[in-house]
Amino acid sequence: MSVKVKQGALQTWRLGGFVIRHYIDDSCQTTAAALTYQTLFAVVPALTVMYTVLSTFDSFSSMGRVLEDFIFTNIVPENVALAQEYLRGFSQQAQNLSIPSAAFLAVTAFLMLFTVERTFNEIWRIKEPRRGFQRLMMYWAVLSLGPLLVGVGIGVTTYVLSIPLISDVTESLLFLRFLPLFLSASTFTLIYVVVPNTLVPLRHAVVGGVLVAAIFETAKFLFGFVMSRSDFELIYGAFAVVPLFLLWVYVSWTIILMGAELVKSLGVYRFKGSEKLEDSFFQVLIILDVFYQAHQNGEVVTEKKIRNLGSRIELEQWSEYRQQLMALNLIRAVEKGGLVLLKDLSEITVWELYEALPWPLPARSLDEKSGWEAALSKTFESIAGRTEGVLGTDLESLFRSQKQPNPE
Repeated sequence: MSVKVKQGALQTWRLGGFVIRHYIDDSCQTTAAALTYQTLFAVVPALTVMYTVLSTFDSFSSMGRVLEDFIFTNIVPENVALAQEYLRGFSQQAQNLSIPSAAFLAVTAFLMLFTVERTFNEIWRIKEPRRGFQRLMMYWAVLSLGPLLVGVGIGVTTYVLSIPLISDVTESLLFLRFLPLFLSASTFTLIYVVVPNTLVPLRHAVVGGVLVAAIFETAKFLFGFVMSRSDFELIYGAFAVVPLFLLWVYVSWTIILMGAELVKSLGVYRFKGSEKLEDSFFQVLIILDVFYQAHQNGEVVTEKKIRNLGSRIELEQWSEYRQQLMALNLIRAVEKGGLVLLKDLSEITVWELYEALPWPLPARSLDEKSGWEAALSKTFESIAGRTEGVLGTDLESLFRSQKQPNPE
């Protein structure tokens, strides 16, 4: 085995551990359980909106049933597909509800989307969620335009494959067998790009979307295989479809959230560079240096420029650094995208910056440096040395030095 292959396998192993560790730290298992119950209440409103949107277009009036059959055939295992009849009946009844009841169902669907967005923002460490109208439009787009686009995709694909010449070729290449996988990968990729309130590199979302779609297909097969040999129906009877449906939804959310952790990790994991980084305060100074150089050249600082610092700063903390610097009015976002320096750096000292930020002064430098970094590192080390000397008294001597109370 070549050195490059060994290094690639080692990096993949470490990345996998990184993803699992953050999956646990972000309590994604608990979130998947919460989303499972919210999905149980929101799936009927979502289907109702889908039927309503598609029925408003004459060309897609019959696509609601087609899209529903496609979802339950290619996404839900056969053991759980019995729930389709129940959900369809519930959805048809929901279309006849009064306006207040319909509004309640819409709120239920929006609450699920709110939880999904909040979860994704927490995974990406985003503390600035979408506000007001922007959030409302994204939710409405997911509920309305999502089914419409998927329906268009299925309709166009069905039409193209109905052409005799193309149908003969696709049957020989088993093209139809991969169509559900392609649509699932596209859907997951779109979710990972759109839902987090940050710029997610498309290549990372594609990797996550394809991998999650493949895992989804495998999980669907294994779930159906195991449940077909279980005795759930003997225990629950006709009611068995409900726990099976809940269990499958829980498995689905677990896979989706794991994919979100993978997409996030591809953007913040340091494939190159030392395992240890400078202290947070020094990382902020490195970031400010980038802003200063960009300001001198009349440029904006893009997310790509920040990601190029991945070997020197903790990209996972970039959202926190940005929020702190924006709160100090040192940087601001511009309408065309990116960030710019807002304040003259000659007006703020290193000490003032230290007092304003929640991180301590660095004590030791990790690597050999040059320029301002070397000079500042020596200053920090000198400060740490003097502090250690001043506070070098042991605790027993410190406590013994206080005046003892008179026993009388």
